[in-house]
Amino acid sequence: MGKTMLSGRIISLQVKISILIFIIMMVFSFAIGQKMNSNVKQEAYQITSKYIESIPYLVNSAMYNFMLNGDRQSIKRLVLQLQNDSNIMGVHIFNKNWKLTEALPELLNKYDKKYIQTIVDNKVEDGFRENVFDGKHVVSFYSSIVNSPECRICHLKSEGEILGYININIDLTYLSDILGQDAANVREILMVSSVGLFLIVVVLVKILVTRPLHRLEKSMQEVANNNLEVRMDVVSEDEFGRMSRLFNYMVYSLRKSFSTISSMHKNMMHNDRLMTIGTLTAAVSHEIKNPLNSIMLHADILVRKNSENKDYCEKILSDAERIKDIIDNTLNFSRLDDEQKIEEVNLNSFMANVRLYAERTILKWTDIPLTMDVQEELGSITANPVHLEQIILNLIRNAVEAVEDSESPMLWVRAGREGRNVVIHVADNGRGIPEQVQKMIFNEFYTTKATGTGIGLYIVRELVQNYNGTIDFKTDPRTGTSFIITLPVN
Repeated sequence: MGKTMLSGRIISLQVKISILIFIIMMVFSFAIGQKMNSNVKQEAYQITSKYIESIPYLVNSAMYNFMLNGDRQSIKRLVLQLQNDSNIMGVHIFNKNWKLTEALPELLNKYDKKYIQTIVDNKVEDGFRENVFDGKHVVSFYSSIVNSPECRICHLKSEGEILGYININIDLTYLSDILGQDAANVREILMVSSVGLFLIVVVLVKILVTRPLHRLEKSMQEVANNNLEVRMDVVSEDEFGRMSRLFNYMVYSLRKSFSTISSMHKNMMHNDRLMTIGTLTAAVSHEIKNPLNSIMLHADILVRKNSENKDYCEKILSDAERIKDIIDNTLNFSRLDDEQKIEEVNLNSFMANVRLYAERTILKWTDIPLTMDVQEELGSITANPVHLEQIILNLIRNAVEAVEDSESPMLWVRAGREGRNVVIHVADNGRGIPEQVQKMIFNEFYTTKATGTGIGLYIVRELVQNYNGTIDFKTDPRTGTSFIITLPVN
């Protein structure tokens, strides 16, 4: 529940980066749009200024020519024609006292007095002035008309004296609207392109950042789940490529360290098991050897007093000696005693003796048939024969117990050469080994029998491995179980 709630609060790296980039782009677009908006008025003023500068020269030149010819009607038509321009609010000619000239009587009452008064109140000798008429922003241009030598024909005044003023007023509203619309269009294009660029960046972040991080996260989760065989593919030479190499090296180091620790732990467990078996064997052997010595002593006395039973008594003594050897060798094995009775054992003779001993002891009180199939010239092996007997007889004993409740019990022992190894099969047709216990049958002290000790198969495996061999099994509830022992021969 807690993990689910926690994961619900987590925002992925891709979402964080995408949101951050989107915010930056939107702020950037908004800032550019605002800057363009603020520049519209200034640009309109600059364009109007350049536009308006040419008009006075045109008017002055035309007035000069018309006045020299005495053609006031042409001046009137010129002024009226200029006023037809939608951007020009008015073209006015003032006398030197800033009164509308009477030379153009048609224009004296055309304009509102407040409008004319605003022009006069904000006048400058020459240049531009920004005025406001009825909420409209207007650029007003003022230019003085100076008496020149040609004008003295009509104006008997000193040369250079000001005769009047020309005023031209241009409305900025239309031009500002056009530039504002252009700015709005640019702003919209900028916003749309920002969204498109944002989507491209999101895809690139997913491919170049998020996807490699997800691969790294998945691999790290595998390591957290104790999977040290995971490996990341190095698909690039950038930072993620170097991270992938370092991750692989880290997993390799962990695997190597884990192998070393596992080996040390296995050795410690092995030594601990051997110590446990040694302690148990020492305690049991002490209790067994006393009655066993008594049996051997009385069997020896019986031979001396009754020679007719000599064969039976010698067999008792031989089997008792064998039991004693098994106890001693088990005790020596648990103590890792190297001074054991190692000799060269002929495997064909050994298998024959095993059959006789199994029939005389394990199978004597049962009706279970034992089928032996031993290949000729198996060769020899350097080992303690008692150890080899323990291996085979323990497996035969387990096989007998596995088929005790079967309707048609059968046992098989097969031995044959495979290259430089001898392979021995001990099989039965019992119920097989349950799947849930198959992994534990070689563990020490593990048993499913009510009277078992749980060290039989463990000792068998330790003995086989002590002679550089292997032991495995195949089991099926329909056909039974077969243990396979592989030992190197001389």
